[in-house]
Amino acid sequence: MKRIMTAMLAAFFIVAAVTNARPAPNGQLDQILNNMQKAAADIKTIYAKMDQVKRDAQVGGSEKYSGEIFFKHAGKDNDKVRINYFVPHGQKIWIDGDKIILYQEATGTAYISSRRAQAAKNGEYAFVATPYKSVPDLKRQYNIVYVGDEGGLAKLELTPKAKSSLQKLTLWVDQGIWLPTKYEVVESNSNITTFTLSNLKINGAIPDRNFSPDYPAGTKKVNR
Repeated sequence: MKRIMTAMLAAFFIVAAVTNARPAPNGQLDQILNNMQKAAADIKTIYAKMDQVKRDAQVGGSEKYSGEIFFKHAGKDNDKVRINYFVPHGQKIWIDGDKIILYQEATGTAYISSRRAQAAKNGEYAFVATPYKSVPDLKRQYNIVYVGDEGGLAKLELTPKAKSSLQKLTLWVDQGIWLPTKYEVVESNSNITTFTLSNLKINGAIPDRNFSPDYPAGTKKVNR
């Protein structure tokens, strides 16, 4: 479930991490967060392709994943997310409000949990449980710094203020649409997971049925 939480981190940072931003005076950072806040306020749906690479600092090498993300803001505290993985084939994630379902075709199993339960196990992801009230908590937990532009994207670094299983989060913000399109999560063991979003489509029609689990009948269900 840990990899699922890092995928959720990317999905929710698209909109939730800036929706209620109240940035303190901090020059360029203040301007970037304000622009992100304005852009996020108008977003109802997002579709994007996702590439994910995890580099293992201990054993070397990397694991690569790819898929697509659907996001829909259906109302206060009611966000819907679906992630279809192309690699590994047959793996899907559904998030509907508080509920999380991870389906693995290879094992014929659906793992069922909640955002609050996972946030309780992983304190640094606590904002995922209540994304539209998250920014004040995020600022209490992290120092947020604008470190400059890179490849035309504004680069923001978030470092924990207290002991954490994460060393650093980095966001690259597209200044044309003022949304993060690349994310890097550095864990305390120096493992690095990078998410890159492409082919973003904002406020397109996404039917609610897209967010209804469609795993086969007879799937084994495991609560976590």
